[in-house]
Amino acid sequence: MSTILPEIKALGTVWWIEIFTDLDDKRTETVYDGLGSFIDIFEAKYSRFKPDSLITKLNTTGILENPDQMTIEILKYGQDLYRQTDGLFNFLIGEILENRGYDALYSFKIKETKVKIPNPLTDLEINDDKIILKSGRVDLGGFGKGYLVDLLSVELKNIYQLPYFLINGGGDIYASSDNGEPVEIYLEHPIQTGTFIGSTTLLNQGFAASSPHKRQWKIKDKTYNHIVNTTQKNDSDNSDDKNNGIDGTFVKAETVAKADAFATVFLLINPNQIHKIATGNKVKACYLLDNKLLTERGFNHILP
Repeated sequence: MSTILPEIKALGTVWWIEIFTDLDDKRTETVYDGLGSFIDIFEAKYSRFKPDSLITKLNTTGILENPDQMTIEILKYGQDLYRQTDGLFNFLIGEILENRGYDALYSFKIKETKVKIPNPLTDLEINDDKIILKSGRVDLGGFGKGYLVDLLSVELKNIYQLPYFLINGGGDIYASSDNGEPVEIYLEHPIQTGTFIGSTTLLNQGFAASSPHKRQWKIKDKTYNHIVNTTQKNDSDNSDDKNNGIDGTFVKAETVAKADAFATVFLLINPNQIHKIATGNKVKACYLLDNKLLTERGFNHILP
């Protein structure tokens, strides 16, 4: 038996949460209200699209006085991802995305402005009493939703004493287990919506997928997307990225935030490098290249 909570709409997507336990109506309502409130607070604090969020304040003023511990931890985690990926994962790309037209209004109008490529280790100073942003603008879109899924998993385990569950935040997924058994999830084709190209199982693992085709817009003869490679010179002048040929990535890791970040990173590198980087960072990956699903050892991919 299981209990599926009502859908929650937040952070631009729909959230599904399934508890692999039969809950009565009162407890279901308590868990739903508690998690929904947690999600709302997170979005209000960390969305760059919210005019009153901490991220908007930091991006606008360049400073946050007396930050709370969660804010410090999430920004430091972003810096850690930058280190782990040798600069490939850069969460100070808010201004670059806005210049491409991916702004709070979703204007999709290009701003012909060159920007300095920010470095999260030198342009973001994090102290217990103050956070200073010297260059760039914070965008948590590359790992924030995954980070929230991880926080919700802790809430379910520690606050509600519910050890068996699956959380799906718009494709960013964490599954503990179904009463000790792995949970099967399906891999959606990144171009052919509604088509599944296989499945995999999760056991106390996070999962994320990414594709240059999911958030994409065209202006005149150029195609733009939300995937930004700040190690390439052209990203400072809003040129459309030259993709590595991969149409979609699927990643499993110990946390969803990590899976989320590396799903993006694997769209930025030569496919021949994926095995080395996946192994070195203890993540499991598979990716769609030339309409073939290539699986790294340990991903446990099941054909449809």
